[in-house]
Amino acid sequence: MAGYEQKGQTLPYNEDVEKAVLGSILLNANTLEIASENLRPGDFYHTGHQKLFQALLDYAEQKQLKTLDFLSITNFLDSKGILGECGGAAYIASLTENVTNTASVGVHASTLRQLSMRRSLIRFCSAYMANAYDMSMSIQKVIDEGEAELSNLSYGTGDGNKDHQVNDFITQAIENIQERMQGASSGAVETGFDVLDNATDGGFRPTDFIIIAARPSIGKTAFATSIIQNMVTKGNSAEDSYSVAFYSLEMSGVQVCQRLMAGISRVPLKIIRNATFAGGKDRNFNAMLDATNRLYDRNLFIFDTPNMKLSEIRASARRLKREKGLQAMFIDYIGLIDAEMDATVPRFEQVASVSRSLKSLARELEIPVVVLCQVSRDAEGDKNEPQLNNLRDSGAIEQDADVVMFLHRVRKFDSDKLVKDRDGNQTLLPTKLIIAKQRNGETGEFKIGFRPVTASFENIDQNVSVG
Repeated sequence: MAGYEQKGQTLPYNEDVEKAVLGSILLNANTLEIASENLRPGDFYHTGHQKLFQALLDYAEQKQLKTLDFLSITNFLDSKGILGECGGAAYIASLTENVTNTASVGVHASTLRQLSMRRSLIRFCSAYMANAYDMSMSIQKVIDEGEAELSNLSYGTGDGNKDHQVNDFITQAIENIQERMQGASSGAVETGFDVLDNATDGGFRPTDFIIIAARPSIGKTAFATSIIQNMVTKGNSAEDSYSVAFYSLEMSGVQVCQRLMAGISRVPLKIIRNATFAGGKDRNFNAMLDATNRLYDRNLFIFDTPNMKLSEIRASARRLKREKGLQAMFIDYIGLIDAEMDATVPRFEQVASVSRSLKSLARELEIPVVVLCQVSRDAEGDKNEPQLNNLRDSGAIEQDADVVMFLHRVRKFDSDKLVKDRDGNQTLLPTKLIIAKQRNGETGEFKIGFRPVTASFENIDQNVSVG
């Protein structure tokens, strides 16, 4: 039954079911609430049925009545000047003739919703094909916009344009509170850094757009890969850990894995890169192999294409969400993303467009999107702690972000500045973690430890001083 109208085929619909839903509402006003849970006016195929359903909703809302008698509703339609558009009084009266059981309205409403989705999919395919033929459009843009629309069709519940009163959200809030009181997870993705998880109420929150920024050589990438390491090695198996994507636009995938191996094994990164092991009996070699075993089957997806296009990032993230249950994504870094805009467009406008798009993606996929960012030269100098206005390229990043955090310490350090790790070894360099913005929480300063030989971060005693 499905097909393109241009090819002589009729879009899928069921006139009898549409009449049955409307007739049930006219016979029993209580069924309007049931029907409206699944249906929008646009889910009806016939225009007259769309207008009648909308009018029934409007009438019930205005009159606050439990009944929808025939005379009152036809007078209401007449006063709105749409009685004729809805088929006229005689047609509306006939809608109730073949209704034998109003209790079936929920089943009928579900049927109409499914048919509506089929029509939407057919229209989408038709438009998608037309865009593919349009040589003036970038093919990557066609694919990206098509995937976004298809995702909306796939995940949509049909109430995207529905007005929600505050009580809808109050109910959800109370349910969330009750679930948390009973021990349910907050839904946050744990970072593995105690101070950060505590400050963010359990970790990175779904839909959050998170910025990690610092001066060069302080360890933005190292901090990001350390968080990723904690996420993907959580628990004893892949099922216990998080599904994470890392878009590494600066380093190759091999280099990323080398950092992860060094962080897990605590084998110096230099030894891993140069392969300066002393054979199979080398403790470092065996520790490195153990680290690879911990990583091998985990749900970490690394993309290392330089200057990756924004549309490519969005498309791959949607696919991973759909196929692999993606729970968090990291991008290193925002300045290297190709905004796919004309070269004459100012840089700050391009970065602003990327920032808005990534925030939108976080909300669409309901995952935290963590993006690395450089700071401007105003923040140079060991004594100058970076601030929000130091985010490079665009003030839109600060506005769009839900959380902004900076890393800060002196670049040069003495060995006597090192503090002990959890094994009692004097190997960690104290680094200040500054949460400068948190839309739904407090800001503050904390300390984490940087291990220079493995280019990784760890938890640290909060009483140590940062040099």
